[in-house]
Amino acid sequence: MEGKTDINIKFRMIRTELYYDFRLIVLEDYSEKIKFYEKYSSVFEKSESFENLNSRAEFIRHIHIVYQCGVAYNKTEDYKKATVIFERIIKLIEQNHENYRLDLNNEFYYINSLFEKAQALYYLKKYKDSEKNLKTIMDTGFANLVQSNWYMYAKYAFLLKHINGIILIIGVYMILFSNLIFPNSRTLNINVNIIGVLLMIFYLFDPSKILSRLLRKIHIIEFNKNLENRIDSITYYSEKIKENLNDYVSLIERGIEYNLEDKYELSLADLNAGLVINPTNLDGLYYRAICFQRLKIFDKAIVDYSALIELKYSDLAEIYNNRGYTYEILEKYESALKDYDKSIELEPYCSDYLFNRAYLYQSIERYSEAINDYNLVILYEPENAQALTNRGEAYYTLGNKDKAHTDFLKAQEFGYEDAIENLKKLEF
Repeated sequence: MEGKTDINIKFRMIRTELYYDFRLIVLEDYSEKIKFYEKYSSVFEKSESFENLNSRAEFIRHIHIVYQCGVAYNKTEDYKKATVIFERIIKLIEQNHENYRLDLNNEFYYINSLFEKAQALYYLKKYKDSEKNLKTIMDTGFANLVQSNWYMYAKYAFLLKHINGIILIIGVYMILFSNLIFPNSRTLNINVNIIGVLLMIFYLFDPSKILSRLLRKIHIIEFNKNLENRIDSITYYSEKIKENLNDYVSLIERGIEYNLEDKYELSLADLNAGLVINPTNLDGLYYRAICFQRLKIFDKAIVDYSALIELKYSDLAEIYNNRGYTYEILEKYESALKDYDKSIELEPYCSDYLFNRAYLYQSIERYSEAINDYNLVILYEPENAQALTNRGEAYYTLGNKDKAHTDFLKAQEFGYEDAIENLKKLEF
């Protein structure tokens, strides 16, 4: 039986039934996405649909579908509808970011909804509104070059749009009416005529395009300069901690950054220090539990996961799953199974959680129950070669060699080594 690769310690989008249906749509099939949105608009356009959800993951799933549909409206040039959808996403995230601990400076769907909305407003010629949305992205300090360029285009849109016409009018006026400008000076009239002719020649070269290129070059230089001056998160939080050794927020944030870089001992030191000051900080407890797991201090990981459950962490399904995994490592199988059951009760369409329970069932020789869970995993992820191989082994143990052979062959199609070895070893 092929083992689990590892606990799911970072957020991954989890499938609900609705999300499962949506993901069957081809990525660039915008018309089908629009049909999907219109079919379920009564769900997506009600605030209640985004309230009292089981987890942050479930909230993001809902947002993901609406976001993708909004992109579809933008791609099909229905900018008014796209603007309404992205405005809704922005408000939903702003209203719920504290509940689900979403960082507005880094939240993908928030930043990109602002960007998509800004583009739609730009095409609707609402340049000031477009600039305002892009300015919000710029203020995060983490705007990418594309977003930064769009900010420049929106900021100077009126000038770029009208400069050709302005130069043409001025040039024509100076040529035809120079005598009205300086009626008593022939020399000045000639100079005005020359300037008018030069402006007309300049007009032929499309001043708007020239100015746009010039502004873009200046903007790129400025962007790269700012990029060089950005400090990394760890340095930023280190400076704040130097200023105040009891700044538990910076201690925990730096601990999280170390955690994400797989520097678990450094992470644990910061998280411990921060949690001494604020013992109920949810992010601190979550990432400390991850540190304990990575450092194989499993008893303490369980303590932190239990605390997160008591404190109603926003993604309880993930916490039950992670604690179950830890119990399983400690060979406390009944406790592990109870936690897996709870995680699946909260997130019944999560293939990761179903796989973990299936693997446990298989480990304790409850093969029929393992097969039932693997069936669901494979339903949601038909190319999951690991689940196919494990289900094949469960079938083989129960004496169903035909189904085992079918699963091994299917997993072999995906180049899965364990399935290939099983076919050789079992002389299929």
